[in-house]
Parts: sequence; C-alpha cells; structure tokens
Amino acid sequence: MTPAGLFVQGAALTSSLLGYVLIIRAGAFGSGQTISLGEGFAVLSIAAVFGYWLAPIFALPTSPRGALLALVIVDVLWVVLAQGLTGFAFCAIPICPDFAPFGDLARYGSVIVGVAAAWAAWRAYRAASGPVWWGPVVTMTGLIVLSFILQSVNATFPAS
Repeated sequence: MTPAGLFVQGAALTSSLLGYVLIIRAGAFGSGQTISLGEGFAVLSIAAVFGYWLAPIFALPTSPRGALLALVIVDVLWVVLAQGLTGFAFCAIPICPDFAPFGDLARYGSVIVGVAAAWAAWRAYRAASGPVWWGPVVTMTGLIVLSFILQSVNATFPAS
C-alpha cells in the first residue's frame, strides 16, 4: 500500500471516530455517570473495532492480501455505511443542525474518505500476490457485526 493509501486509511479512521464521539456525546449509549451493561458492551465493541483497525495495517508487510481485504471491509461497512450513509438517515441533508459543523464533517468525510480508503485498499489487494490470510478478515468482520448488533440493541437516539 502506498503512503497515500495509508493516509486515507488514517483519514477514514479519524472521520469515523469523530462520528462515534459525537453520537456517544449525544447520549446514544446513555448519559450521566451510570451506564448499563448493554450500553457498556456496545461502547466496548466500538472501541474494539477502532483498536483492531491498526492490526491489518501492521500486518501489511507479512500478509498483505488478508490485511488489505480487512481494510476494505472496515472502510465499506464501518466508515461508508455505518458512519457516512447512516448519518444521512438520522439528520437533515445537506446540513445537519446537530453538532454543526462537526456532524457534517463526520458524515461527508466518512463517505468521501471511506470510499477513497476502500478503493486504495482494494487496488493494493488486487495488485498484491500470494495467498489470503483470512485471520484479519474474519476478525474484522466479526467485530463489526458484533458491534452493529450491540449498537442496534442498546442505542437510544435522542430527538434532533
């Protein structure tokens, strides 16, 4: 992967993290000093995805194809769909009044840099040779699916 590809991975992680910080600050997973067990696990699963995001990047020198495929998955499912496009379903288009201008920065940024990061990782995946090590792919997919389930069960969306 090129330095530009690594840069867009970092930008995708940043815009997605900004979106989740705003969602959590809005009280989607509780507010105040107490947090339920389910809300805690939902937030923990979000943190696990962000924490594991670096593992495929670090695995690029030794198993590039599996690592790159894991990056494509996180870019498409987590950044573009979960942070970018889903954000448009919950707030006004073109400008969201909630957390302006940071909410829009997270939504639009997630779509733009998420697509760019997925494209860069996919191109590098297609150019790489050798077998695919499925460990990063399975782990990343499992963490994302688990987090989506925990978020859907435990999130409460305050009225905008």
